[in-house]
Amino acid sequence: MFNPINVGSAAAPVFTYSVAQKMTYCAYDDPASVESAILRHWYDINAQVNYDSNGVRPFGSVPTGMRYASFEQSSTYHLIFAYLIENTRIFQIFERMIEKYLMDEEFGIAENNLAFNWIQNTERLFFKNDTLRSTNIRSLIRPSADATRRNAYWRMFGMDLAFGDINSPSNGQLAYVKAKTSNQQFVALFEKYLSEIWQSYINANNSSGINTSDINVVVDLATQLRELLIARRGDVANAVYANQNLSREEYASVLMATWFTFIIVDDSPVVQFLNCQSSTVGERLIKIGNKVGIPAHTKSQSLFEMAGAASNILRTIEEGGVFDNPTRMPTLLRSLVPPVPLIATPDMNLMSDLLTVINNWEKATGHKIKLTEGYTAAVRVQSSGAATAARSTLPAMN
Repeated sequence: MFNPINVGSAAAPVFTYSVAQKMTYCAYDDPASVESAILRHWYDINAQVNYDSNGVRPFGSVPTGMRYASFEQSSTYHLIFAYLIENTRIFQIFERMIEKYLMDEEFGIAENNLAFNWIQNTERLFFKNDTLRSTNIRSLIRPSADATRRNAYWRMFGMDLAFGDINSPSNGQLAYVKAKTSNQQFVALFEKYLSEIWQSYINANNSSGINTSDINVVVDLATQLRELLIARRGDVANAVYANQNLSREEYASVLMATWFTFIIVDDSPVVQFLNCQSSTVGERLIKIGNKVGIPAHTKSQSLFEMAGAASNILRTIEEGGVFDNPTRMPTLLRSLVPPVPLIATPDMNLMSDLLTVINNWEKATGHKIKLTEGYTAAVRVQSSGAATAARSTLPAMN
């Protein structure tokens, strides 16, 4: 009854399960039960359910009376998380790895039950003919889940993925429907917003402080971003998450992204089986990609590092009341100015998320967000790290 990885940052903690407990869940030997739990999770999000121990210790590490799962904020997910994660090519890399494992013994035999069951469960959950009942984004009308995700990314962000079809010898572009209605202005607007946030943050740390014009600009840009994003969702004020446009596409995409990201956040049994241990999630993926013959994006580490923070930022922007609040923003922008409290505040967490996105967006795209004039071109990253102005693509692969 829980998502296998908390995609949020400290600003929106949801689960208190340990990594070992999550691994046990992902490798449970009955994938139908896992699928049922994922379906229940979909309804929990919409009902904003809380799960408390209520005097029972469901797991050894959960104290009596502790809340171990909360969905009061409805969905803490955002499609940007899936978009950034998928650009690492993690979906394609693990699809090829599982294919090789199931059809040959090139990697040997996974004698660790956790590794073996994870591989089996992943095929049955994400690569079967029929998809999850709660997240059915593949059908006779939409036969390719990959194409459906790309369609959703294009509509919400006006951006393509950085690579083509896994089955194309030349990495040719995967065909999908590019909707006529899409947020093609998102990248330019988001980069301008990040640039203005950075300048306001710098001013908050110097003797001159933040001026009124700084606040007005960042509030106005946040409002524009909010209007842009919620335009794709429909009547968000009167609809539960399940009834918002693109919610199933978002849920299915984020679910898949978290499932695959979780298995490489540390040297998990699967990583050990593949002998691809490393100190970072990006390097683990690069090693696995090299092993199966699909190169991971060279900026994978930056994409992983900013995915959760970007999700929190855009979700907060869509919800409104924080980044579009001229009274709240001066405090938020100054929240990391020393001396800071020992216990992080919500404003500190949000400001940390903003800085995480700014720093890693620069690394992943080559665009210098911290320059005063900022950038207005859409984002493209070459594998070498050189930036090129090219509309509607984030990281490009050679």
